[in-house]
Amino acid sequence: MKKILNIGMVGCGEISLENLGAIQHAGNGQVTIAMDPNEELVTSFAAQAGCRVTGHFEEVLEAEDVEAVCFCTPHDLHASQGIQAAEYGKHIIMEKPLATTLEAARDLLQACAQNNVELSVPYIYRYHENIIKARELVRSDAIGKIVAIEIHWIGDKPDGYWMTGFTGRGGKSGWRKSKERSGGGVLMMNCSHFFDYIEFITGFTPVEYAAIYDTFLTEVEVEDYFVGVLRYDNGALCSVLAGSKMIGGRYSGEQRGTRFYGEFGQIVIGDKGPLLMFSTKGATDGVGGEWQEVCPTMSLESAYGRQTPDTPRSRYMRDFAAAILEGREPPITGESAYRSLETVVRLYESGIHGGPGSR
Repeated sequence: MKKILNIGMVGCGEISLENLGAIQHAGNGQVTIAMDPNEELVTSFAAQAGCRVTGHFEEVLEAEDVEAVCFCTPHDLHASQGIQAAEYGKHIIMEKPLATTLEAARDLLQACAQNNVELSVPYIYRYHENIIKARELVRSDAIGKIVAIEIHWIGDKPDGYWMTGFTGRGGKSGWRKSKERSGGGVLMMNCSHFFDYIEFITGFTPVEYAAIYDTFLTEVEVEDYFVGVLRYDNGALCSVLAGSKMIGGRYSGEQRGTRFYGEFGQIVIGDKGPLLMFSTKGATDGVGGEWQEVCPTMSLESAYGRQTPDTPRSRYMRDFAAAILEGREPPITGESAYRSLETVVRLYESGIHGGPGSR
């Protein structure tokens, strides 16, 4: 059996370097060609990858040594480029989101199915120890029936982010500022991770949506503050509070992330620090529980910029390559990523139309 998956990298902005590091540490994949219309970006990427370069997407598709394509391009290009790759028989790693609309995402899924290629999105939080442990706890009924979930994401993105990204490798087109090109602001760009790992942890599906959002402190078309609520199919409510331009961001040590409320206690997933749980399950009259650090070593942000063989993105890339080489379904399928996108879109729609929406 072939042991190395040959990958083409399309788009050489900041997230491409994270994916390159993960592929290199995974041990069963390699980037053989990189494409970006920005010659400076693609050349600097290739210097780290040791691969050939091109400014033409078609050259990646036509390359006989490319078995899969990793897309790190602006959101509005995802569906159309992915469909082209599928038609050339290339398997796909697509950075979130699948597309900016549900219709385009469905077209991409259909193209992959028709051409018998695999599609996966690196929602890498699923590979964090905290998330894996939280799934184990929830599914073993450690805090009983989940009745509510709370999502909290507060950031203070620099003004330059919207034009060039955090590192300056994001190009200069300003696509993040455009609702049409990006699909949305803090909900689309940040909170979709939470919707994905909530499904992974609980298996729940959203059935009702309501939201209100606006742009206050950023000169962009997309929202910089979002408040919403979901109801899941088990009856649980989920509140969402997110802001990308909250001056001052977070104070030192403050957590952002997700909290699960159950009939016997709580589970707290912060982006920095340990996984926490409080549970009275098994205690007399519900008394006697205490807070515990149940997974003390993993921070959700610990790996960014520092890929190793054991970081979540590297483990994801290893699993993806192994799945393709072995002819099986990869982790985090396109269908699963579609459900996260659908949650985002339905929340946006409920806000636009001024009232609750449902599936």
